[in-house]
Amino acid sequence: MPSRRDALILGLGGAAGALIGSGQSALAAEQMAPLQSLSIGSFHQSMAKILARTSRIALPSYRFGVVMRSGISATGNSGSVTVEASADLVGVDQAMLQRIAHSAFSDFVERIRATGRTVLGWNEISATSGFAKLARTPVPFVKKPFADARSVALVAPEYLPLVSLHSDAPLSDKSPFELGNWRALNAISAELKCLVMIPTIVFDFAALTGSGHKVYSGSAGVGVKPGLFLVPLFTQLSFFHAKIALAGDGGKLILEDRVSVGQAGTLVKTGSFNNRAEIEEWNAYVRSNAWWSQPNLAGPLRPTQAYDYATYQYRVNPEDFTTACLDAARGVHAVFAGAVDANRPA
Repeated sequence: MPSRRDALILGLGGAAGALIGSGQSALAAEQMAPLQSLSIGSFHQSMAKILARTSRIALPSYRFGVVMRSGISATGNSGSVTVEASADLVGVDQAMLQRIAHSAFSDFVERIRATGRTVLGWNEISATSGFAKLARTPVPFVKKPFADARSVALVAPEYLPLVSLHSDAPLSDKSPFELGNWRALNAISAELKCLVMIPTIVFDFAALTGSGHKVYSGSAGVGVKPGLFLVPLFTQLSFFHAKIALAGDGGKLILEDRVSVGQAGTLVKTGSFNNRAEIEEWNAYVRSNAWWSQPNLAGPLRPTQAYDYATYQYRVNPEDFTTACLDAARGVHAVFAGAVDANRPA
């Protein structure tokens, strides 16, 4: 059994390690690749053969999104040690996002046309009975997925509806049982004898790392790496083909790993709340041996918890942000168009 002195020092070390050692072993971030390496191998392919069904393609929507708020926390010693960081994207608004979405959608259309496919006109698409049945998602659509610290805002170009399906989870306002929009897209496909495609591109502004939530570790740490990143899972291409409205086939290309795009702003620490001073005061008291040499001295109270909370803002430069988003979107579009070109009708 440790002596009183040993017990005090060991207990102290557990608390202090969380704050002073907050940069210690954090869990590795998701695998990350540079934008230049983006290829079809970066995407999980599901039912890509559907792309070869027809040379006619309808594009009724385009989903463009950004993470507006993110955060991460880590704990040690069953929660007595807590480190937490939250960050907000600052400098963008709905109008800016819709302008970027407009330019990105135009690029996507041109790349699909360059494969030799026929991209159907808007008047033809909007005149179908299936299009009339589409339930529109309000713009901007903001969603915090379950068990995810990120809040994502989605928009479409101003002249296009924002369309969500049950298969777009977790970035959807439709439950797994709401099949109305899926059937409406099938109806468009059946009526126009075409393939229906809806791309989704989502950016994050920070790569977060953390040491997790541990019971026996006396330290905890989090890290925030600023920049623009394509978000895996959220970034995808959905496509559908049907002969009847009630049933049809669907497939997806889904980004598998985070892709680094570059910098478009500055990360600024806007606030901090912690008890570092209280812990350091206790450290100094114990190191001085005053509690042993002067037993009647009233020392500081021993901290029972260690905590450190910090807030950040990623403040974007609008021109840099727009350029970076469009560069990344073009890279993703090139992969999507490549998949379309590789799966040509017989």
